[in-house]
Amino acid sequence: MVARIAGRQHGVISVGQLRELGLDRFWVRRRVESGVLHPVHRAVYAVGRPGLSLRGWYLAGVLAGGPGTVLSYRAGAELWGLRPNSTGRVEITVPHGRAGPSGVTVHRTRVLAPQDVTVRDGIPVTSVARTLLDLAAVLRPPDLEVAIDRAERSGLFDLDAAVDVLNRANGRKGAKTLRQVVAAYRISTQKSVLEIAFKELIASTPRITAPTFNALVQGETGTHEVDVYWPVERLAVQLDGFEFHRTRRDREKDAASDADLELAGERVMRLTWDDVHVNGERTLRRLQLALDRGEGTT
Repeated sequence: MVARIAGRQHGVISVGQLRELGLDRFWVRRRVESGVLHPVHRAVYAVGRPGLSLRGWYLAGVLAGGPGTVLSYRAGAELWGLRPNSTGRVEITVPHGRAGPSGVTVHRTRVLAPQDVTVRDGIPVTSVARTLLDLAAVLRPPDLEVAIDRAERSGLFDLDAAVDVLNRANGRKGAKTLRQVVAAYRISTQKSVLEIAFKELIASTPRITAPTFNALVQGETGTHEVDVYWPVERLAVQLDGFEFHRTRRDREKDAASDADLELAGERVMRLTWDDVHVNGERTLRRLQLALDRGEGTT
């Protein structure tokens, strides 16, 4: 029975689990002396052989932390497949006031809501949303963005869950960073939706020729990426559906990009969410007029 439990637990077992099987400390001592059990942490043993996989070390740390302990931070992110564990250390979160085992990075929290805790590969771990909040306290924003991107690509990222964990963050370190990255993710996601809607809009009329999307266009002093481009007519369209999320610096950069393209002979039109979704017919007329005026330009 001991080997069976350890086999389900990446090779480790706790003293509490041994007691539940009716095995006392004298039985444990004899098995340690005979080489059947190998101490990993206080009250946690590897069964059969001392070597453990990374997940074995992860679960051993969680078991050593006691009830309510979960894998978290960089170790939790590695378990979810969001990023490598750059420290190589086991990181756990324990209830506030508990010391935690030695040899493990211990974080403490007063409350972990039920939605912040789950089990992955047999290991109690913080949810993806809570893991991202914890990561935001220890990673640079670009690295956090990569973790969110990996979560999204693997189907693990839930925007509503991220918003929920932020609403309950109560000034936690990292909350501001995560909020900024999530806002940028929202803009990116919504812009993709806007691009799809724009494609559908121009496809509704045969008079407008198919453009190139996400094109690189040479300005007077540099190259710029534009959302939509008609190269023959030299017309670029930028889809700006969410201006209320954008900073003054963003707007200044956009204006400078537009000016550089125009100095090179390109024409730039900016369209909003309402231009595509509410005033589609008017936008089609504007586009057609701009394309007609650009015919034959070189």
